[in-house]
Amino acid sequence: MFRSILLASVLAAGAASGAQAQACDAEPQFAAHRTANGLVRAQYNAVTRSQWPQAIHFGEEVAGSGAASGQRAAALTNLCYAFAATAEYDQAVEACNAAIELRPDAWRAINNRGAAQWLAGDHAAATADFNAAATLAGNEDEVQANLSLARCG
Repeated sequence: MFRSILLASVLAAGAASGAQAQACDAEPQFAAHRTANGLVRAQYNAVTRSQWPQAIHFGEEVAGSGAASGQRAAALTNLCYAFAATAEYDQAVEACNAAIELRPDAWRAINNRGAAQWLAGDHAAATADFNAAATLAGNEDEVQANLSLARCG
């Protein structure tokens, strides 16, 4: 009996110290968007390689083109990511807003707007966006990571 109690105490202490050791992410997660459009694919590739000037160039080109609204929304979502990565938070939020205007259910744009707002220091607005993105795509890794970040922060 004494061994059982001792073992339970040791296991409980180990679980508690493991919970305390769990660290929160310091940065929000962005979600890049890839489509069949060649320029959006090139932009997506630039984003995944952290080639921000190229990602911005391709995004602005598609956003200002006569491409379908879904293609423009994807490009604007990636543009939001690129602007946020270069600490141009106001431009990032504007790009995401434009994407959301085209596609109100664009969870990546909502998530990215939240991430840009988080980096800009507006954690309340970011958390609202993370929750809105979760309503649309709650199982996506980026959304889950950002919800966790908001709970920690």
